[in-house]
Amino acid sequence: MSLRIIGGQFKGRILKAPKGPSTRPTQGMLRESVFNICQNKIQGAHFLDLFAGSGAMGLEALSRGACHATLVESDRKALSSIRENIAILQVASQTTLIACDAKQAVKQLSSSFDIIYIDPPYHTPADPFVEELVARDLVAADGILFMEERSHPNPSPPRFAFLSLVDSRRFGEALLHQYRFSAKRVV
Repeated sequence: MSLRIIGGQFKGRILKAPKGPSTRPTQGMLRESVFNICQNKIQGAHFLDLFAGSGAMGLEALSRGACHATLVESDRKALSSIRENIAILQVASQTTLIACDAKQAVKQLSSSFDIIYIDPPYHTPADPFVEELVARDLVAADGILFMEERSHPNPSPPRFAFLSLVDSRRFGEALLHQYRFSAKRVV
């Protein structure tokens, strides 16, 4: 399967996607929605793509003006695709690829991110990763955090301290939650 960059300077460029069931590329409509939502914050932003898969989210962020993307992935096939995609777009100087388990990666990160996208495998809950990112001050002031999970019949978006739920949207079998960081405790 191949993916295309949807907008920005690399619009239309084809990306490699790992073959097999270990990754699930984010749908084009969902990707476009994420970047429409954060279009006013993307210029010069530091973007974190946790569970990066093909790296499409982080690379789309760079295409649209982010100054740096950190991509976290542990699957060997996915890492190979990400490396190819970084080379194809010639953005090695604007990317950091962390090739390890997301739990370990979050503990290694030391600077905050303006925009964070978390899309774990559907059988892996995202909540612990969100809580750790907030606890370690990795969400920038007024930062945006997107969390994708499998859609379920009665969705009740998770609540987190210091994150205000802005919106939840369904895209087929995916559910996208958008949060904004607040210096005041929210729950």
